[in-house]
Amino acid sequence: MSRTHRIKSHSGLYHIILRGMDRRIIFLDDMDRTVFLKAVKRAKAKSHFKLYAYCLMDNHVHMLIKEEDEPLEVIFKRIGVSYVSYFNKKYDLYGHLYQDRFRSEPVDSYTYFLDVLRYICHNPIKAGLCSSPKEYIWLECSRVRDHSGLIDDIDDFTSLTESEMADFILDDCSNIHMDSTDRKRFNDTDALAIVKSVTGYDNPQYLGELNKNQLRHALQKCLERGISIRQLARITGISKSTIDRIKAKMRTEEPSPCPIIRSVRRL
Repeated sequence: MSRTHRIKSHSGLYHIILRGMDRRIIFLDDMDRTVFLKAVKRAKAKSHFKLYAYCLMDNHVHMLIKEEDEPLEVIFKRIGVSYVSYFNKKYDLYGHLYQDRFRSEPVDSYTYFLDVLRYICHNPIKAGLCSSPKEYIWLECSRVRDHSGLIDDIDDFTSLTESEMADFILDDCSNIHMDSTDRKRFNDTDALAIVKSVTGYDNPQYLGELNKNQLRHALQKCLERGISIRQLARITGISKSTIDRIKAKMRTEEPSPCPIIRSVRRL
């Protein structure tokens, strides 16, 4: 099966997920996590990428980074080769450790950047590992928790103070982000039920009667509920290219900002 084309970020910023093969644990102890961060530090010195946040969970890693001198593929090859070599030698294993290549989503607006920071900080809380991001030692983010020297400052993206950031990151995320698990695939009956709950129409072909803004809102809600672009196009009769454009805009639009965000700009 061919690989899905990676969506290019106009800003060079990406939310990255690196996860274990078949959800395998990739960090068995704190030494493993320490070695991984050393691999990140070496790669950062060579590739000169910016790192704004990371969170190490048992079987996956979240990172918010910006390409500089080298592309993502080179960056994560540097990190992966180093860490996998260490891991396989330590545990007397062979072969692949990671699930295919890393996953990425572009970050092309300031509010989306902040929402990704918030999403990354929520990970250990959702897993029940802590009640505050400051308590989880394998998470770092400027103005939240930064002890390793790996993290770059976020002055260019927000004027939030440390206390304002502490309130901001505990609020609910404004967007749907990548997660570490595979999304559930709906059969057409389930997908049709979702479309009906969103629009009130028994027949999804009636979506064509909606005006432009109503249609866009309805399709966004269906996508947020987990229906794939291909399936949504098939059951509604709306072109895949139209839904593709709506999906792309969901990543770059400025949602209603949190009151403590004092300025909103495009990257």
